Amino acid sequence: MSNGGEPRKPVAVALTLKYKEPQEHLLRRLGQAVVLHWDELPDDLQDLLIDQAAAVTDRDEGPHGSHEIMSFIRSVKTSRL
Repeated sequence: MSNGGEPRKPVAVALTLKYKEPQEHLLRRLGQAVVLHWDELPDDLQDLLIDQAAAVTDRDEGPHGSHEIMSFIRSVKTSRL
């Protein structure tokens, strides 16, 4: 909430995370957790997460548009440990 008023609708913003390289495995694990539960997330939250993922910067360059991100989510397979 913002200052006791109505909650603001979440929107993708031009921000990125600053983290140390040894912490990258934590970020990957969190990303995997989100993708593993993707189908249970509301559609508007899925859209927000895809838009935000397309907006952040990354250490490695590569395809990062909304279409590529959605294609990735649809293409990955799960496996049991």
